[in-house]
Amino acid sequence: MTSDELRQKFLDFFAQRDHRVMPPAPLIPSDPTTLFTIAGMQPFVPAFRGEVPRPAPRVATCQKCLRIDDLEYVGRTTRHETFFEMLGNFAFGDYFKREAINWAWELVTKDFGMPRDRIWITVNPEDDEARTIWRNGVGIPAERIIPVEDNWWPTGGGVGPCGPNTELVYDMGEHLGCAKPDCGPACDCDRWNEFWNLVFQQYNRDAEGNLTPLPTQNIDTGMGLERMALLMQARSSIFETDLFQPIMDYIGEMARAADGSFHFGADPLADEAARVIADHARAVTFMVGDGVTPSNEGRGYVLRRLVRRSARLGRRLNLPMPFMSRVVPVVVRHMSAAYPELAGKQDVIVKFVQSEEHRFDETLEQGSQLLDRVIERVKSSGETAISGETAFELYDTYGFPYELTVEIAAEQGLTVDEQDFLEAMERQRARARAAAAQSFAYRGTEGYAPLAGKTAFCGYEELETIATVLHILKEGKEAENVRAGDASEVILDYSPFYAEAGGQVGDNGWLEAESVKARVEDAHHPAEGVHALRVVVEEGELVRGEQVHAVVDADRRHAIARAHTATHLLHHALRTVLGPHALQSGSLVEPDRLRFDFAHFAALTHEEIAQIEDIVNRRILAVHPVEAAVVSLAEAREKGATALFGEKYGEQVRMVSIGDFSLELCGGTHAPSTGSVGLFKIEVQSSVGAGLRRVEAVTGLAALEHLRRQESLLAQSAEVLRAARDDVPARIEALQRELREAQRRIESLQARGAGALADDLVSRATAIEDARVVAGRASNLSAEALRNLADVVLERLGSGVVVLGTESDGKVLFVGEVSKDLTARGLHAGKIVGDVAKAAGGGGGGRPDFAQAGGREPAKLDEALEKVVGLVRAQLAGGG
Repeated sequence: MTSDELRQKFLDFFAQRDHRVMPPAPLIPSDPTTLFTIAGMQPFVPAFRGEVPRPAPRVATCQKCLRIDDLEYVGRTTRHETFFEMLGNFAFGDYFKREAINWAWELVTKDFGMPRDRIWITVNPEDDEARTIWRNGVGIPAERIIPVEDNWWPTGGGVGPCGPNTELVYDMGEHLGCAKPDCGPACDCDRWNEFWNLVFQQYNRDAEGNLTPLPTQNIDTGMGLERMALLMQARSSIFETDLFQPIMDYIGEMARAADGSFHFGADPLADEAARVIADHARAVTFMVGDGVTPSNEGRGYVLRRLVRRSARLGRRLNLPMPFMSRVVPVVVRHMSAAYPELAGKQDVIVKFVQSEEHRFDETLEQGSQLLDRVIERVKSSGETAISGETAFELYDTYGFPYELTVEIAAEQGLTVDEQDFLEAMERQRARARAAAAQSFAYRGTEGYAPLAGKTAFCGYEELETIATVLHILKEGKEAENVRAGDASEVILDYSPFYAEAGGQVGDNGWLEAESVKARVEDAHHPAEGVHALRVVVEEGELVRGEQVHAVVDADRRHAIARAHTATHLLHHALRTVLGPHALQSGSLVEPDRLRFDFAHFAALTHEEIAQIEDIVNRRILAVHPVEAAVVSLAEAREKGATALFGEKYGEQVRMVSIGDFSLELCGGTHAPSTGSVGLFKIEVQSSVGAGLRRVEAVTGLAALEHLRRQESLLAQSAEVLRAARDDVPARIEALQRELREAQRRIESLQARGAGALADDLVSRATAIEDARVVAGRASNLSAEALRNLADVVLERLGSGVVVLGTESDGKVLFVGEVSKDLTARGLHAGKIVGDVAKAAGGGGGGRPDFAQAGGREPAKLDEALEKVVGLVRAQLAGGG
């Protein structure tokens, strides 16, 4: 049975039992307290808590998940992985233990045909109900039902829905066991493969560890697709299943191209590296596909770490960089049957991964320099080992491979404290596990639960309506009324106010009745399914249950709509000019102003900006109609509609089309035609991360105001320059030429002065043995001028030591140089200058032949320079 058949058979089984099959949520969860979706139940936590309406009484999904708390075990074991698919069935107060257990047994023994005598069961020791169902209802022999203390999920504490669980465990064979006396279904050895976890969500655990019953008794199950594929395909490792084998085969081909003698099984470390690369290739493909981009923190750091870890391990296979970006299309090809959206994102995924691989090459260079300094410090202190903590910092902070640290250290006659490194690694792993334990720490939205689904949004069709005030929340609590000056949240039965979503800001406006006038300052979604208005009463009293005239600020709404339609035109233009990889990764839409983030790997040139603006403005002048339709997600995909990276979509979606060139999934408000946008002008561009660019642009009246500001600046510049507007560039260029000529004259005069000063300093040199030493003050010189002066002095000395100091802006700057013949005798500019700077309240250092340092106490400048002769004498004498 292939993995695609397994996935479909599972979903079909539960669909036949009245479960609603839902699409997977993105890897980026809606809850900001967690990095990734790590379990199938995670998207349903608010529903389990009763904070939002349940999506259906019964649900089944195949959920994309990512876990990194056991990253170091990936590739070393038969079943550890980072990215995986979790098959699950869920019940929200609809059925409980008996149905869940019986259906699980029916699916695995009948539909999957697994041998009954190879399946063992673990239960929570206090869950007599589950044990009885397995024993009497299903007929499992008592000796194959094992009580396990850890059968509680989630393990390790944390807050959120929880409860006892029961697990189905497959006996892979005694030959794979660990031979320990207590080896059994709860053992973590390769003999026992836990493949399905049935969790009975009965409680909610708070931050203090207190358990309170959930509003309903719920079912949450998780069956790892990769582990099931291992069992159903009779493999000894997940990396031998059809989920991984095509990727492993391709990695083998690349390795053979690099080394014709390569074959799997010849080198265990090479095999492990291939498995890690295959796993990480799947992970990074889905991460970028769901909107994660490389960065130095959060999700982006995890992505960066996986790419760099793969690149590092590729050295074991002699794979030439970049190679991970070549693996991505293989992942896409073999996963597109289940995840068709990957194919449309392949180009941008490849570009992000390739860019990160190139960055890693640069990181290796940077890490080598850092390691050189570490080695120099260790050797100068007389030690023989680099601390494991330092090696871990190079690995974790800079991505520098540990084994490369060991290799380079050995070349310098040093060792690395491996135990210290492993302990630092374990501390990091413990932190990751602790963070994972908080994975379901959703922000509190319990107060909004009764309000979900109460409001019907009519703002696409009308900007004002008669509505009833259903609820008033003041300081988070239900109120009967609010008076003048009071701020509150209001829930209407009908609302024309667009609530902030998809980057578009919420509407403003008014609620009016005979006895009240209230200003609507914002519309937002405080919880899933809740449409709330932030309201301040200006006159009278707003009362729960009364009817009000709800009016949207039409001018503001139209300005927002112009900007939103412009984002779609901009998206089209970016992809036309830059290529299909320039996909939207985020936006902010305000009145006549927009911010648009997109995938690209270089700053836009002036020519590209002009081309983009031309395309957008030509589309505006063509007055293309803007139309919206609600269709199924499958139909939208079939038509080629573009979806926002990382956005979660339901089964029905709103599709916005502009002419025959733009088709996007979008819930925002739009202009009726492109002609309404008016004028489009890009104000600024910037970088927002590796491979991500940002454009800020204006439309409509804001674009007109932008042009007026530019015109005013040009007029002011012309007035200051005393030139006609058309002559401003030529006048500026002429002034720059004059400035450069003046600077050249100044530099010439300074050089003559520096020459005289150099002669004076050389004449006062001190002889120590056969070395000449110059230590002196130079007034009011910049850092560059001080370095140039030191060069001149050393050149005139021929052989010697030069340390110069200057005072600037209340600080001290030192520069030191040592001729090559004296560095060979042990003189070190970095150590000399570093010690001199300490005497002036500072520090610094550098190479043996050149160093620079600073100080905070200008009054001690001369005193510090007096130390130079003694320091040189000590170094020549071997005193360090």
